[in-house]
Amino acid sequence: MKIAVLYSGAFGLKVLSHLRDVEKFCTGCTDCTECRRQYDLNYSRDIAIAWEQPDNLPVMLEEDPLQYLPPASKFKGVHTVLAINLQQDILLSLPEQCIQAGVKALVVPLEDPLWLQGGARRQVEQKAKGTDLEIVFPKPFCALRENEVHPEVNKFIRHFRIGFPLFTVRKMDGVIQEARVVQSSPCGAAYFVARNLAGVPDDEKLHEIVGNKWHNYPCTSSMKMDRELKDTVLHFAGELHREGVDMATSIAEDRR
Repeated sequence: MKIAVLYSGAFGLKVLSHLRDVEKFCTGCTDCTECRRQYDLNYSRDIAIAWEQPDNLPVMLEEDPLQYLPPASKFKGVHTVLAINLQQDILLSLPEQCIQAGVKALVVPLEDPLWLQGGARRQVEQKAKGTDLEIVFPKPFCALRENEVHPEVNKFIRHFRIGFPLFTVRKMDGVIQEARVVQSSPCGAAYFVARNLAGVPDDEKLHEIVGNKWHNYPCTSSMKMDRELKDTVLHFAGELHREGVDMATSIAEDRR
């Protein structure tokens, strides 16, 4: 499956590094054990376009925003476009570009309330109305879950194994022996959380331990209060990782 990653800022670079499985991508542990190597995470061959937005663009562009983007011909054969922290006028021009090239899905992660205002979001959605282009706005990116309303986005999630963090857990006598990642948060935090769950009791303190390990990664989401979430995006991301671990421990057989 071919994708295009259009991005600006540290979070966009982190997602791209995750997809390419860049060495020392995770810096959570003092002594790296390369725990992610067992998962075969290098999707470099699937990245058709990696485009970084020019720095210091104005809030409003006076010229045609398409002059900044790769031409529509470059998007031919691309299934999904990731649009991470793009300037608003550039983002508003993307749906038409995607539709022209036959792109199936446009994923616009929102790690900060300031990345996209509600009015602009509705304009982006309106541009794809009545077409085959699916558009989602996960807030944050690790809130992206499979849903029957967007089957093409589901294909992206399954292929790259990113979105809402999913784990499998092996327990013995109420203690986690091993945790493995089935689907990672796009920043890669799920791998660090799983690496640090071995030997942790599945009890009332598990939430706190997951939260501490997740914070140590650390999350790159905003600490600004988001009116839609009624919480900070960062705090909500932590809750998503705790939920993922809860789901895994609740169905894991406790061997004795």
